[in-house]
Amino acid sequence: MKPPMPSTGCRLHSKDSRMKWISPDRKIILIILGTLLASQLIYFHINVTSFKTSYLAAVRSNLNTVGNSLRINLEDILQKGVSIQKFFGLKALLRKIISETQEISFIAIHDLSGNLLYYCDQQSFYPEAGQSGQPPENPGDGQTGDFRISFPLTGKDSRPQGVLMLGIDPERINRHVHEIALDTGTIILISILAILDFLFFMVAWTFTIPVQQASFEIREVTTNGALDASITRTHIDFLDVLIRYFEKIHREFSKKWKKIIQLSSPLFLLQPETNRNSERMKSLASSVISMISRFGWNRNGPDQAIRVSSSSLIRPALFLFVFSESLSISFLPIFAGQLYRPMPYLSRDIAMGLPISSFMLLVTISLPMGGYLAEKIGHRKSFLLGAVISAAGLLLSGMAETILSLVVYRAIAGFGFGTVFMTAQMFIIQQTTADNRAEGMAIFLSAFYGGTLCGSAIGGMLSDRIGFRLLFLIGAAIAVSSTLFLMFISSGTSAKRVSKPETGSSRTSFIQNLVTLFSDRNFSALVFFQSIPNKICLIGFIYYIAPLFLESLGSRQSDIGRYIMLYSLVMIIFSQGIAKWTDRFPSPKPFIFRGGLFSGIALLPCYFFPGVFWIALGIVLLGFSHAFSVSNQVKLASQLPSVNQAGLGPGLGIYRQAERIGNVLAPVLSGALISRFGYTGSLALIGAYTAVSSILFVMVFADKKENKD
Repeated sequence: MKPPMPSTGCRLHSKDSRMKWISPDRKIILIILGTLLASQLIYFHINVTSFKTSYLAAVRSNLNTVGNSLRINLEDILQKGVSIQKFFGLKALLRKIISETQEISFIAIHDLSGNLLYYCDQQSFYPEAGQSGQPPENPGDGQTGDFRISFPLTGKDSRPQGVLMLGIDPERINRHVHEIALDTGTIILISILAILDFLFFMVAWTFTIPVQQASFEIREVTTNGALDASITRTHIDFLDVLIRYFEKIHREFSKKWKKIIQLSSPLFLLQPETNRNSERMKSLASSVISMISRFGWNRNGPDQAIRVSSSSLIRPALFLFVFSESLSISFLPIFAGQLYRPMPYLSRDIAMGLPISSFMLLVTISLPMGGYLAEKIGHRKSFLLGAVISAAGLLLSGMAETILSLVVYRAIAGFGFGTVFMTAQMFIIQQTTADNRAEGMAIFLSAFYGGTLCGSAIGGMLSDRIGFRLLFLIGAAIAVSSTLFLMFISSGTSAKRVSKPETGSSRTSFIQNLVTLFSDRNFSALVFFQSIPNKICLIGFIYYIAPLFLESLGSRQSDIGRYIMLYSLVMIIFSQGIAKWTDRFPSPKPFIFRGGLFSGIALLPCYFFPGVFWIALGIVLLGFSHAFSVSNQVKLASQLPSVNQAGLGPGLGIYRQAERIGNVLAPVLSGALISRFGYTGSLALIGAYTAVSSILFVMVFADKKENKD
């Protein structure tokens, strides 16, 4: 008997219940997240305020040194009897000081009456030779005392001659504070998302799964009458007290029932006399035997024990693994460009996309193997194998000296990534049913995009500080560390679950499966008019064009990482809620169409308004569009008869393999388009292609009624 599939939302009440209350596991998560968010906001305020104070103090200390040096030079001139109003050659000196000390906004010299004698900033100097007109009025009056430093100037006999004033550039201070605020906010967001994945895991492992396991075993006892069954402890004190009380009553009932059976069994060995009461006696005996047989022993032996599991168990391992690979998202094309040397018949724009294409190609090739390994050797071993291969590829990528070697090393990492990707997806599929599969896939996508968001943002921030190569090595270490969480995915959890395809024969050859799937016009329409165009849109824009376009617009590497992470952030916020909502509708087709259409439209504004804001907006809109379409694409694929005929595991493996064609083509196609049409033209063409493909999908895909006809 299969246990009831745990809801991905971990509800403890029935679906039919209309009680408007929050389940205990959600309360735990909300309380912890609320406390964490409040503490992080307080930390954010303290950190930014502290940085502004300390940074301003450091700047003032630096300018004090510069000002004192300038004061000494000026006083040497004054002590020689030169009037403060007759300084010469100040322009070159003051300009040099301002150019070397960027925190200085101006330098001014006043006489004892407060009249401005000399003034210098980045653009002007007063008084210029032959200059007529009024001097600048009250320089520094718009600044507070913290942004001005004054030094008295003395002449012979230490008599005051005037005042030297240095102004601190408030815009530069505010710009640095703004950058620190963004970095701090990014780190806080990343920490919350990381903790969220681990929190779901901890709640599932320590609360939800034990409670559901005990609940399932109690239902087994009460419905199937297993008199010798024992209930697994939850390690939650008050619940275990109730379980022990239930087992005590159950044992007492078992003893009394055994005595009843012993006393009543001889009665039914007697042959009733042939008379008018014999039929009545037979009916009574049959009823008593039926009631007695309702209860028994050894309903399920220890080898037949069924364990409740949860999709959340794989979240931390998947999060860390994807995080390790995503560290290079924001700079991989730039790093490839640095390794590029002129090659015949291979332009720089296309060459920069080859490491991404080789990675995606090997991901595509390894997907069926990942599904096969997950079914044959279990999820834990398959995940471990993929993580080790990926770590080796990351380690070698950090040591690459040429772009061709980088292409090969990224291919190795891609093979491991594809194996892990399919293994995790198969684990999620086997923990869900057709009714909540889209929600289960949304949990998979939340962990996946959580790792992508955190990795791309951290990678962008750290690449400015420690360089590209070291980040690859760090990624390799994190990929290996992700396997530590596999101990919670025991072989019993996965192997004793549905290990065979739902329909179809596992012996069917790969070629036969390909023919079966692609001869189905619905499967072909989903792949060629939705999955591949959306992958080209995603990889071409987010992974390739956006980093290069933003760099050409002057964005810092840390800013590029933040812009790239917006896609994953939107997916995390909206994908699971949208998936739950779309699960209420019988067909995912309308949501796939709308998501694909708006994915293409999201890129078009960049053609008319090339700028950082419109690129960031396009990333956000693309994420929102994919929140509607991505999880529903997998749901629709799993519902297709051709996929179930080939077997759910092999069928989805081929589907994933086919959609990754878009991943492979996207970087090379984008590079070719950039070399011909530039960044804006490339985005417009990719967007138009995606939108038109979505319209073709709706025209070609046949609904169930059409299939019946």
